[in-house]
Amino acid sequence: NDDAGDGDNGNINNKGKGKNKPKTVSDALIFPARTLDFLPMFERLRIHHQLHGTCSVSNDYGDKQLRIWTYKWRDRRRRFDKMVEREGGPEVVFAGLDDVDAKTYSKDEIPQYNYEWEEERVKNLKSKQSQHRRRFLLRTRHQIRCLNTLDFNWNIIEVPRFEDRLEQLQHFIEEHGHYNVHRSYGDLGNWFHKMK
Repeated sequence: NDDAGDGDNGNINNKGKGKNKPKTVSDALIFPARTLDFLPMFERLRIHHQLHGTCSVSNDYGDKQLRIWTYKWRDRRRRFDKMVEREGGPEVVFAGLDDVDAKTYSKDEIPQYNYEWEEERVKNLKSKQSQHRRRFLLRTRHQIRCLNTLDFNWNIIEVPRFEDRLEQLQHFIEEHGHYNVHRSYGDLGNWFHKMK
């Protein structure tokens, strides 16, 4: 069960127990948490974006798997940025990618990832671990550009202003006739109980 890339699937010490588990540190770099395949989840996020106008999947939304996937992508982006800096920065890691950057990334057209092109970019690297790291960076860069077509919000912490919460509370009072917001009322309920 590859529910949402949860559980011990990301544990690189599993020594390959099970066919989908990474066997080495290098494998874990390419498949960091063994999340579900990118394209099917990206399509689900694209539908969510069309319906709700945002890539933020709230706790109230029924697709828990999609919410966890977007959370893990924010984490993966942070790791990606750190790895790029360790490898010498974007101008070193992604040198000569004019052909890729010229491709159109839009909501309507996502370019197909070219694995042969990737192989050309990594074959001259000396160690297998360096090749795996570069593959991870190239694939992740492509996937980040896909997510950016949906205006994906990479900032995981969106803290509403105090005034916004007061305004939400005012609407709640007008609608329900009281100010006792239960925790089950979502973000407003959680905020209200923290403020008590």
